[in-house]
Amino acid sequence: MNSVYSFDDKQYDVSKLSDEGQNCFSYLALAQQKVNQLNADLTIAQAASVALHQKMQELLTDDALISEDDMKED
Repeated sequence: MNSVYSFDDKQYDVSKLSDEGQNCFSYLALAQQKVNQLNADLTIAQAASVALHQKMQELLTDDALISEDDMKED
């Protein structure tokens, strides 16, 4: 099946476009794939950040707590 570009509720057969049009479509498809991959990477990174914040809270100890007096010494 030929590639189809949709715009303004119309469908265009990319194979019938000029070479420049076909190349532009290819770059557009690659760019969209990159956007999709980056969005997936961002979702994964955000989930990891939330999980790591939760884990950090479990690992906090009173020994590591900085008091107001300790802050004044610096």
